[in-house]
Amino acid sequence: MMQALRNKHNVKTVSFIVAVVFVLGIGAYAMMGTGNIANAAPTSSIGVVDQSTMIQQNSTLGAQYQQQMTAAASELQSEFDAQSANMSEEEKQQYFAKMQERFGEKQAEIQKNIQGKIDAAVKEVAEKKGLNLVVDKAAVLYGGVDISTEVQTALTNALSKEATADQAADKK
Repeated sequence: MMQALRNKHNVKTVSFIVAVVFVLGIGAYAMMGTGNIANAAPTSSIGVVDQSTMIQQNSTLGAQYQQQMTAAASELQSEFDAQSANMSEEEKQQYFAKMQERFGEKQAEIQKNIQGKIDAAVKEVAEKKGLNLVVDKAAVLYGGVDISTEVQTALTNALSKEATADQAADKK
């Protein structure tokens, strides 16, 4: 037996056989795993939503974002003009940098508000469909239940209710 192991040809043959068995085992394991994923996808409790199109396809939400950003920019521009009238160029530059920082904070606040509305619509649809997890479509290669259309509808309905409530408050 020991003499058979010293023969280089026998060692190469045994090594080759072990490698083939290993590769075939890995291949079989991968095939079994792939089959389970394919069968599980239609009954998945994972939702997928394309958030990048939410603002683009929802004109009300896009208009709200644009209106709020324009108002913030106008407010900060007016404040800058009033405060910097008697400043030197260096002071104006420093003040302008502070105003840019405030504008960035205001922009982040507006985006957070818009994202909150989208998140609320996603949560509503996920609860109705019994989904445990919802991820952005950009992060998914395969699987999941696409709920983008339902989220868009829920978002539109929520914005309509919000606009109606705002109109009712304005009349009072």
